[in-house]
Amino acid sequence: MPDRSDQPAAARLVASYLLVMVLLLETTVWGAFLTPLRVGGTLVPVSLLIVVVANLALGVAGGRLIGRAGAAVPGLVWLAVALLLGSQRAEGDLVISNSPVGLAYLLLGVVSSTVAVGVTGSRLASPRHPDSR
Repeated sequence: MPDRSDQPAAARLVASYLLVMVLLLETTVWGAFLTPLRVGGTLVPVSLLIVVVANLALGVAGGRLIGRAGAAVPGLVWLAVALLLGSQRAEGDLVISNSPVGLAYLLLGVVSSTVAVGVTGSRLASPRHPDSR
């Protein structure tokens, strides 16, 4: 029989990781729709800042919750959603275009997700003593 004292901790872990995934989906769609943002005719690449900060922060958060796999899953989900938004529908709708900002959005998203996995992996590679905090 499972120990009941672990159930609240497991529920908090699942809820926390679910929050990471929901925030990831929101920032992915938000950043994708901001790739063609123009202010006064000038292209403003605010989506690049969003994708780098969100993928790094949420990847590291997932890594702290679950470990290296927890850091990798947000990057893979981001990639799936970004590729879906970057493919043209039959009606001609396209969210992430073939512009320099759109391509930089995809590249920086992959790189920042990879960095989050790498940072989590290096943190796990250095063992901590039980006494240290």
